[in-house]
Amino acid sequence: QATPDIRGQPLCAMASSLFSGAVVTLGRRSVCSAARASASRVPMAPALWHAARSFSSELRFAKTHEWIRVDGPGRGTVGISNFAQEQLGELQAIGLPSPGTSFKQGDELASLESIKSISEVLAPCDCEILEVNEALQDEPTLINSSPEQDGWVAKVKFAGELPELLDRSSYDAGTEDGSIPP
Repeated sequence: QATPDIRGQPLCAMASSLFSGAVVTLGRRSVCSAARASASRVPMAPALWHAARSFSSELRFAKTHEWIRVDGPGRGTVGISNFAQEQLGELQAIGLPSPGTSFKQGDELASLESIKSISEVLAPCDCEILEVNEALQDEPTLINSSPEQDGWVAKVKFAGELPELLDRSSYDAGTEDGSIPP
């Protein structure tokens, strides 16, 4: 049987085309409700696997120490790197943006107050705030204990492609050799 051409289709349509309603999971989430309804599980085809990887949990880093994780088409989660939180020290307070606020790449998205200094979280791309991590208001040290998971700052909507950002190995190499300053 020929594999259907799924390029340019949303993940749900790809799953339906390839698996006729079979469950396709990405991490802990099903690709679509039609997939969830089916009890059968089939291996993910290479074309769907490649498309799913574009919405993976891989972080992309700005040279200013922010990260973005693409959660789906035009959607992402923003936070600061472990390196940045180590440089700041224990966080005391955070100033979060309001949902609906728009930012240009490089604008101050949030402010962080630590025992050492006050710092900015810059927008890694042009974006609009969809949601903020309200838990940080009461417990800003979540950023210290879990900067790339529970300590996320905001969920954002962006249009088009992300700007040139670094993968983890390039970012880590830059912070280690000093080409990305603290």
